[in-house]
Parts: sequence; C-alpha cells; structure tokens
Amino acid sequence: MNQGIHAPEDVPNLLGHPLLGNVPLTSEDPQEALRDPKSYLSEAYFSIRSALAFATSHGVPRSLGLTSTKPSEGKSTSSLALAQIIARTGKSVLLIDADLRSPSVHQMFGVKNTKGFSNMLTGSDDVGGLVLETDLAGLSIMTTGPKPPNPSELLSSDRLAHVLRMLEARYDHVIVDCPPVLGLSDAPLLGQAVEGMVYVVEPEGAPVRGIRSSIDRVAMLGGNIL
Repeated sequence: MNQGIHAPEDVPNLLGHPLLGNVPLTSEDPQEALRDPKSYLSEAYFSIRSALAFATSHGVPRSLGLTSTKPSEGKSTSSLALAQIIARTGKSVLLIDADLRSPSVHQMFGVKNTKGFSNMLTGSDDVGGLVLETDLAGLSIMTTGPKPPNPSELLSSDRLAHVLRMLEARYDHVIVDCPPVLGLSDAPLLGQAVEGMVYVVEPEGAPVRGIRSSIDRVAMLGGNIL
C-alpha cells in the first residue's frame, strides 16, 4: 500500500507543517523551463518564494537549506529554482552544493568540480577563488569541491557556521543544496547553521512515517523547518 503524501492538503494534516507550495511535473527539461519566467514551473517557484517572504521578520531568510527524505525528490532542482527566482528580484544569490557525497550543481552548469565548499570547510577563506559566476544575472555558485573522507565530521565542526556567516556578508541570500536526510547526519548538521530549512517531498514517494522521522531529526539538532 502507498503510504506517501498524495495531495497538498496532506502536508499540514499528516506532517503538521505548513505547505509552502506545490510544483507541477513538466515534460520540459526543468532547467530550460526555469529560464522562462512565464513557465508554469517558474510561476510555481515564485509562489513558494513569496511564501518564504513571510518566514522571517526580514523577509526571505538570508541562508536557506533544502533537503528531502531520500534522493531524487527534486531537492537540487528546487534549490536551483529558488536561487534563480530570488536573483530575479535584484538580489545577489550564492547557490552552494553541500551534498558532499553526491554532488550535482556542477553538472547543472557544466563546470568542473575541482574546488569549492569542502575547501572552505577545511580552512580556505578565498571566497573569490572558490565561487563561480553564471550566465544568470545575480546568481553565483559554489560546487562541493574535493570529496572529503568523512563529510559528517567536516560538517560537525564550528567552521561550518563561520563559513556561512562569511558568505552571508558577501551575498544577499545563500541557498544551500543539502543531502537527503535518510541514513545520514549531514542535512541535520547543515540545518543547525542555516536560518531556515525547506523540506521537499515527492508525491507518493517516501512513507509519511519516514518523512516525519526525517523532519524530527532535522528539528532535533535545532534546524528551523519552514
């Protein structure tokens, strides 16, 4: 039996959290659809961005993490989408690939993943040398960089919060594409350091009890689920 989320109203009813929005399936390449501000996909994410504007007293959170229960639920696409939508409002936005085990942002932009976030976590303060500009106005990216032997150990250090505060000082908004929660401590650790977490749920995907358990893990370490 399918024990996942079936409809938008299931989110507040079964998970006890507000629904920021729902995103339709598209037959187009999502990255291409997101470049068109009038596409259904862009409009759906613009609605979510509008909901996030009420998340804090100063509007859209300065640092925002996105995670999900398991891989392939749309987390990275949603991270890219929100970064693009926020950048279109005239803000400077940095999209960070913090999925140190299974990076994807460099593939989205067709760039090499030779240096990036892991370099900052291990002590580098050379932000200019680790950030890559994109052809999208206002949007810059930071790939994961070299894969560390123990990502959880790296993310559990005090350096993580220091790095994010440093980046927040340079950009209006920092969007962090986090790993999925299932079986890992990485996303809850990242949730401690960002101002808010957006949780992505695929319809009829992970069972409700698994989603609840994952959300609880993020909240248990102090993550603010928006």
